[in-house]
Amino acid sequence: MHVPFCVRKCPYCAFYSIWGNEGEKEDFISALDVELRGWQEKLGGPLNVSTLYIGGGTPTLLSSKQWERLIEILKKHIVFSPDVEISVEGNPDSLTGEHCYIWREWGVKRVSLGVQSLHDDELRWLGRPHSALQALRALDLLQEKGFDVSADLMFGLANQTLRKWHESLSCLVHLEIPHLSIYQLSIEEGSLWGRTPPTGVQNGYVHYRWAQWYLEQKGLLQYEIASFARKGKECRHNQAYWFERDVLSLGPSAWGYFRGTRFWNVRTLEEYLKRISSGISPLAGEERLRREKRGREAAVLALRTRYGIHLPSFCEEYGEVLLQDILNNLENVPPECLAFSGETLALSQKGMRVANSIWSLII
Repeated sequence: MHVPFCVRKCPYCAFYSIWGNEGEKEDFISALDVELRGWQEKLGGPLNVSTLYIGGGTPTLLSSKQWERLIEILKKHIVFSPDVEISVEGNPDSLTGEHCYIWREWGVKRVSLGVQSLHDDELRWLGRPHSALQALRALDLLQEKGFDVSADLMFGLANQTLRKWHESLSCLVHLEIPHLSIYQLSIEEGSLWGRTPPTGVQNGYVHYRWAQWYLEQKGLLQYEIASFARKGKECRHNQAYWFERDVLSLGPSAWGYFRGTRFWNVRTLEEYLKRISSGISPLAGEERLRREKRGREAAVLALRTRYGIHLPSFCEEYGEVLLQDILNNLENVPPECLAFSGETLALSQKGMRVANSIWSLII
């Protein structure tokens, strides 16, 4: 579910979001009610859900009353599995104790906090609306309330030394945060910096390599290209993407996947609300993936993870010819970048560092 509201636009971000007044937030929640009812009718029964990820945007910009209303709508339309993993994104400047109370009462297990850095100069450069102290206080609040906490960090920033990067990592390790997601700063088309790029941005290779080594030493294993977790604290919802599970999209600009078909909603809240109010589906388009393309995408997605491609299962699903073709595509990859283990093929830590070039050989 994409909650499309942000207090302001970060200069590196190309995801759709708007500031949003209270009326627009209320209209958005009402529209979700209609969209969910439409999916129930289309699929001919209840929506059985094993994971739910509410991201954005900034979901913590919804008030406690709006969250209570949203939860009632979700409970009305969705049948949650007994062990459902519900995850919510939040920002340090807008997270409150009321959010935590409502989420715990509902059954949220995981909260992903947009920390990005624990250095105020880096946060200012990124245009983030919070300070390092606010981030630390938010982390403390989430841990006190008993959530599985995930923290996002960014590397490759202008003037970001390896020492400063290590300090942000080591602080989160010291706080015993069980899940970290690290992202290299990328200048996206459609963002402010996409039009006017900043100077001094680094390639981030040494920062990423350091994080791989350091976090493993501290017991956080890399289970996905950007994700590190203590055993049992991996994000189940994210793994649904990498292993082609069916994913339902809700809200403006959300993307979903169902049995080989990728689909997406209209981008803007204005168009989303207009369609919903007119009784029209907010779906903007879909793509039915051909078998070969689907198989190649499945291989790339599996190689995002430490689990890699299970070769017998891939062969059964997509055929021996395509599997051999993909293996031939990889024959010139340095062997130290690949990890064969029994019936699986994955990327080694070194392979993860050059993953884009390896994936490009398959696609």
